[in-house]
Amino acid sequence: MTKTNALKPGKKFITAAAGGAGKSTLAMLMASTALNLGKKIDIFDADPANPTARRYYKSIPPQNLLEDDRPEALVRFLEDQVFATDNAAILDLGANMEGTVLRWMGDRGAVVAPEICFIVPVSKRDGIKAAGRIALNRGEASVLLVINEAGPDWEAAAADPAFKHLISQVGQPASLPHLGPTMEKVHATSMPPHLMVKSEHRFERQGGINLLRKIEYVFLDHPDFRPW
Repeated sequence: MTKTNALKPGKKFITAAAGGAGKSTLAMLMASTALNLGKKIDIFDADPANPTARRYYKSIPPQNLLEDDRPEALVRFLEDQVFATDNAAILDLGANMEGTVLRWMGDRGAVVAPEICFIVPVSKRDGIKAAGRIALNRGEASVLLVINEAGPDWEAAAADPAFKHLISQVGQPASLPHLGPTMEKVHATSMPPHLMVKSEHRFERQGGINLLRKIEYVFLDHPDFRPW
């Protein structure tokens, strides 16, 4: 697959959505794809209740992990860690934590809003409200909606008039297909696909290669939202 130009320094890719939308899995897969392509990317986990990133990336520095889900702790984490450098980064937010980030962006965080790319997966109709909150209050940040086809109600969500209205505001969404048995293996072993491609087991290696290709394809038409 064609590789893109060098990543813009300072770009922060924030996965945010209602619970169960697949945002943490998507953040992990985006980071894995970037690492497989040789990109330098910082990984931050701001989801104390479901610390997916630390499960897959055990070498994450402790300061990149948020242990306190109070709003004031998240604001300190954003200012003192995520935006402390110009490094490109992926930040996985906890479910429904986007409100704190949006309020911060409307105040002190407005200075970095243009650096922020929200990646917002939607897998069911009750996730549209959170997506709309981000789209309507993003300020100068960008937003990419991602239809997660592994969700139980994704077709109804995609056809919902409220979701179609969001598309009219932020642009065409990406689509994340059902990722199959290799994704089940990733979850079972906590091994991201960029490590699977180094396996001596040929089926595992091929599964990792195919999975990474699928994630590249998800963002093929959305180059500003891919961290590679």
